[in-house]
Amino acid sequence: MMTAESREATGLSPQAAQEKDGIVIVKVEEEDEEDHMWGQDSTLQDTPPPDPEIFRQRFRRFCYQNTFGPREALSRLKELCHQWLRPEINTKEQILELLVLEQFLSILPKELPGLAAGIPPDSGEEAVTF
Repeated sequence: MMTAESREATGLSPQAAQEKDGIVIVKVEEEDEEDHMWGQDSTLQDTPPPDPEIFRQRFRRFCYQNTFGPREALSRLKELCHQWLRPEINTKEQILELLVLEQFLSILPKELPGLAAGIPPDSGEEAVTF
């Protein structure tokens, strides 16, 4: 039988644990990975959001085979694109700049000195000066 003292010792509140026939039943809820990453967990609230580059890579490397069909694939692509381009934060012009910059960098020769440093430019104008 779980007493109040044993609940306190295990860190379980009366709502988190139920006792039935001498067996303690504990409800465990999984946290959404996105909530964790965006600091919605109380222990991570001071953590800055992930770099948009991570979401860009996830968007570009997404594979249809990792889904349960076309509807889920489309939904996941929209989600990844939203995480990368962040339309709630970025203006249309900023989003266009990101898309044009990515395409511009993909067509440039890899041996350009500025690109060889491995530090991606923040804008198209910065990329041109490399």
